[in-house]
Amino acid sequence: MLMRWVAGRAGIRISVNAAALACLVLLTAPGRCLAQMPGQPVIQNAFSNPGITVGVNFGRATDQDVNGFAGAAAWAPSSGKFLFSGGAGIVKAGEGDGVFAWGLRAMLPISLLKLGDSFGVAAFAGGGGASEKGATQFKFPVGASVGYRRAIGSSRGVSAYAAPFYSWSRIDAGDVVATNGSFRVSFGVDITVVRSIGLTVGYETGGQVDAGSAGPLGDVFGVGLSYALRRAR
Repeated sequence: MLMRWVAGRAGIRISVNAAALACLVLLTAPGRCLAQMPGQPVIQNAFSNPGITVGVNFGRATDQDVNGFAGAAAWAPSSGKFLFSGGAGIVKAGEGDGVFAWGLRAMLPISLLKLGDSFGVAAFAGGGGASEKGATQFKFPVGASVGYRRAIGSSRGVSAYAAPFYSWSRIDAGDVVATNGSFRVSFGVDITVVRSIGLTVGYETGGQVDAGSAGPLGDVFGVGLSYALRRAR
């Protein structure tokens, strides 16, 4: 289950899983990018990958029995001046049934703050959600990313980055609505395994909320694999 239900003073109390909005961004040096959704960590590199990229992601809340599985896709023009990504999949808590979850994101590199080809800074914003038993969870992260990338030979590379962000959360369960905001930070490493194939490992941590409130309850780990279908023209 994405949400766990406990009787409360307002008739129902909702405990949201630790996964804040997802973005397993597979943005290796020359760059890969995928999408975001509940059940994944919010990680974002500062470089865009021109063209279309697809991939698969796995996320897990480190202090809860909550897992997320997703497919994602991203597109950026040949100029690399912006990037759009989206994903959909399943969030599953314990032995409960899986819940459909989705996410969307936009990323904008900030060229004025770019220091050569190896360093980059980008702004990003996104949103995603999931529903279960009449209750809907939404999360909206807004933040910035600072990244460093380095080529390894002619067809491989590695990129490391950090992304502080503010995540606003909302749970709507009919008569009960809860909202909250948390400051979080994520860290990621992207590796070009072979040409067109990238591997990402990421971790999200930061502000948490008490059980029964909207927002993240703990840290989230994620890993993903991406494939660049074609370059933009």
